[in-house]
Amino acid sequence: MAVNLVSQIIGLLFVFVFQFSCIEYFDPCTHHNGIPEKEVEALFKDWPNNLNLASVNRTHKCYVTCILLYYQLVGTSGEIMLDKYFDSGVIDEYAFAPIMGRCLYEYREETDFCEHTFGLFNCFRQERLLSSDYINKQ
Repeated sequence: MAVNLVSQIIGLLFVFVFQFSCIEYFDPCTHHNGIPEKEVEALFKDWPNNLNLASVNRTHKCYVTCILLYYQLVGTSGEIMLDKYFDSGVIDEYAFAPIMGRCLYEYREETDFCEHTFGLFNCFRQERLLSSDYINKQ
């Protein structure tokens, strides 16, 4: 059973890397001097529940994309790069795989790099916020 799950995850990752290699890349970062860690922490800590993506301007979406690139969470082809977090145990890849699959499917046709990356991150983040709310209500 565990072998089947692992093979499914590997298959999903292969499909996603292949699928998102078609995204047209452009550099969303307006500067390359780094991003202060306090600024990043504040941004992600205060992420709103049920964020309406249409209300977020593209500049902000590109800023978040730049942060994710800076921390090497996404690659320039739109691929999700979480192996180091899976390997370190920070993220449980078996618990995360269904969420990743759903979010990647949801944004599979988005070709704009900032829109795609921000949408994926928001999808992951909303799932995390829902999980936290559920745990806090218990």
